[in-house]
Amino acid sequence: MEPTLTAFFICCMSVLSPLSGVSDGELRGCPPSPNCVSSQSMEYNFVHKVDPIAYTTSRQVAYERISKYFHDSENIWIREEKDGEYIRVIFFTKVFRFPDRVEIYFPEGKQEAQIRSQSALGLWDIFANRRRVNQFRELLAKEESK
Repeated sequence: MEPTLTAFFICCMSVLSPLSGVSDGELRGCPPSPNCVSSQSMEYNFVHKVDPIAYTTSRQVAYERISKYFHDSENIWIREEKDGEYIRVIFFTKVFRFPDRVEIYFPEGKQEAQIRSQSALGLWDIFANRRRVNQFRELLAKEESK
C-alpha cells in the first residue's frame, strides 16, 4: 500500500507543480516527450531546442507586436501578461480544439525573446510547435522591415 500512496503523491505533485512561468530568468524546461520546444532547452538537446527570437526594435515594441498578434487572433486565450516582460497563452487548434501552451519571455538587456511552446495533449505534435515559433520569428522580422 505504501508504494501506491507514494506514487499517488508524486502524480499529484507533478500535476500541481507549475508548468509555466519564469524562474531565475529562464522558462521552465520541456518534458522528455517530443511535443515541446524551448529556446532555453539544453544546448545539445536537438529534440526540444529552438533558437531564441531575435529582434532589432526595443523590447517594449517587440512585446507589443506579439501581444497585439495574440489579442487580434482567433482560438487564443491569454492566460497571463506581465507588461513588456512575459506573456503566456493557450492556442486551440481549429478543428479538434487541442490546446497548446505558449510562453514568451523578454529578458531585460537582450534583444531576444525566449520562447517555449508545448502541446498539452498527446506525445507528438507533428512539428506544430516548431512551425509556430517560426511564425513568430517571421512576424517580428516582417514588422521590423516596415
